[in-house]
Amino acid sequence: MVRIVRPDAVLHGDEAGSGPTVLLLHAGGERRQVWRPVTEVLVDTGFRCVAFDQRGHGDTGGTLRTLASCADDVAAMVHASPPGCVVVGASLGGLAAVAALADPSVRARVAGLALVDVVPDLEPTRVRNFLAAAGVLDAHTEIVEDILARVPLLRQITAELDLPVLLVHGDNGSAVTASDIDGLLRLIPHATVTRIPGASHLVARDQPVALGEAIAEWRALAFLRDLGAGQIDHPGGNLLDHLQRVRSLVRDWGGSRRLRLAALCHATYGTDGFPPALLPLDQRARLRAAIGPEAEAFVYLYAACSRRPTYAHLGETPLPLTDRFTGEVIPLTGSDLADFALLTVANELDVARHAELTSEVRHSIRDLVAALSAYAPEIVADVRTDPSLA
Repeated sequence: MVRIVRPDAVLHGDEAGSGPTVLLLHAGGERRQVWRPVTEVLVDTGFRCVAFDQRGHGDTGGTLRTLASCADDVAAMVHASPPGCVVVGASLGGLAAVAALADPSVRARVAGLALVDVVPDLEPTRVRNFLAAAGVLDAHTEIVEDILARVPLLRQITAELDLPVLLVHGDNGSAVTASDIDGLLRLIPHATVTRIPGASHLVARDQPVALGEAIAEWRALAFLRDLGAGQIDHPGGNLLDHLQRVRSLVRDWGGSRRLRLAALCHATYGTDGFPPALLPLDQRARLRAAIGPEAEAFVYLYAACSRRPTYAHLGETPLPLTDRFTGEVIPLTGSDLADFALLTVANELDVARHAELTSEVRHSIRDLVAALSAYAPEIVADVRTDPSLA
């Protein structure tokens, strides 16, 4: 358990995992334990998670009367975290996070903000009706009215944010409407919006695994955009388009969480077939901070593959992968080998679908896919019949 002593309260929280920090702020009426399934996903991905009971909730004392007091608590949490943390706030937690980001010293320590089923530009009548229908308005009238009075300030703070922002919303029972989404994108056009099917307003409770994965993948996408992946030409559009399509193929084939993140970032260091690198190898720590150490290690492995000597041994187990950066030969077995095969097939299939290739090159891709069938037979059987490889 972690504790932060405030002038009028002691904030109680839990932490788990190691790596870049994700600070989790629950909705009004919830407790920090609601984040545990989300934390499991993020810790498995390679993040450190910290979740506090907000003031007036759970083990944390103090009174819940003003958004300013909640924002001051969030500022204390951010200052207690390593620089570069990602803040995830649900409902009340999201609004408190926005308010805290008015302070430049807080903004300087935050690498991204994820709002879970809440927007800063609240419509008062609809908010009151929503809370009344949930049976919580009468018990929290003071804080609700204080928040609504601060909507112009929340709108201004949001419009001035220059960090990555994610809005995650549910579908049935969500408090966020299409007009809310349009309003947020007018305030901050670079925001990313993700809908979680099967979730209501309390996304962390309804679909925690999907929420955790959405946060992890958004962090990776924001990093790729910052590195300029969207400005590098690639068949089918730009490099960022290609990376997202490869990630989607891997996801559709049932790839692991590690592999999906690695697929999204697989060209960060360049590859033997696509030399442009978004990041030099002496800055690998930056990618680790974005996607976690396990996914980053696999990105390096894929980028390091010297294709001619490695492909000469396709079908063997273990597969001797020659590292083009160091000359080392790395034996691939088990999940590393299966994931290497899936990622290679997904990458080559996307190229075949979007590039202008000669029939000879298409046939060479088909032969490569066939050679990889020893490691992923069910997936490759379907891919070999794809029209792009004819």
